Amino acid sequence: MIPIIGDLKPPSLLTLEMSDALRGYVNIRPEHGQPVCFAALLAGLKPVMDDWVSQDRLDELVEVCRQRGLAVAAEVQFEALSDQGRLDGVVGRETLTTTRAVGHALADRVAGASVHVFIGADRRIVERTRAAGWYPLIIGGRAMNKPWIDHLWFGDGLGYPRCCLDAFARNNNWTLNNMPYQAYRSVRGEASYLCNSLMRFSGLTWAAHLPCRYDCQATIEAAGRVRTEMRRHCRELADWIDRLCAVPYLVLNEWEAFAFSGASVSPGVIEYSGVTIAPSNRPDLDLFAALRRGASLRIRDDMVVIFDKGGTVVHVEHTAADQFAPRIACTVDFRRTPSQPVPRTPCAAGDASPGRPGAAGTG
Repeated sequence: MIPIIGDLKPPSLLTLEMSDALRGYVNIRPEHGQPVCFAALLAGLKPVMDDWVSQDRLDELVEVCRQRGLAVAAEVQFEALSDQGRLDGVVGRETLTTTRAVGHALADRVAGASVHVFIGADRRIVERTRAAGWYPLIIGGRAMNKPWIDHLWFGDGLGYPRCCLDAFARNNNWTLNNMPYQAYRSVRGEASYLCNSLMRFSGLTWAAHLPCRYDCQATIEAAGRVRTEMRRHCRELADWIDRLCAVPYLVLNEWEAFAFSGASVSPGVIEYSGVTIAPSNRPDLDLFAALRRGASLRIRDDMVVIFDKGGTVVHVEHTAADQFAPRIACTVDFRRTPSQPVPRTPCAAGDASPGRPGAAGTG
């Protein structure tokens, strides 16, 4: 997993002033952690979060959580595959999406592996979520995929809005569909930065899940409460998350998203002065390099055309929807600020409360 790269890269979390409650967690998970989800747990705004921690710091995490009245349940170890060549002999490798890792027992000593943990105030809910919260992993040379019902129950345990869980159940098919594009095309008003989860693998978004729409009212309300709580713990970090979320993005799929600063936006067009790549386990670093050479982009049918300041084409990125992980280019302007009113347009009747069916996701 790459870090945030670009002009919107935040400072190290270890350098920021924050509450003791949040500091205990950040000291253990300074990169690719989930400080927003942890702050939500502390405030009782979220039932459970899942996370990863190195085995040698697991006991430390358990103690930090115990001091705050939180229970921890451990599952398995993940050995992330940074060398994609190790997938060549894996049966079913083409079905792996945002998690590409070999699973190991907790007792194994595996360099670089992380323990998958579940954290929450109610141990019964933590254990129930752990039972459904396993990720597709490589075991014995085969990609093991979970039953669909476990995806649904997992999202229920993580406390995601009902409308977003229903959308996940309908649309999360990487062979045929693209969740970020569905969230974009379903917008009824204006996209809200509170619904922008495109940087979620950095842990620095107000929404940890894939929203049904980028103007989902249930997500806006829940994320707004978490944002208020985070400003109490660490105002500077909250300001940085706002900077990451409240900008225009180019999105192709869950692997490929890019944030733009100094930008002006019109339909299918972004003019910009800076670009930042969102973390993922399959980032398109070549496209990122091309965007850095450019100053504007235009979406033309199934192409993203990048121009320099003089209007010369510096790169043409061809996209394809007829493949696994369909690449559908769209521009989303998330620059709605906290001072702007958010129109109250519910996604569906009764969609504001979490419940089954659910959806798996980060945090």
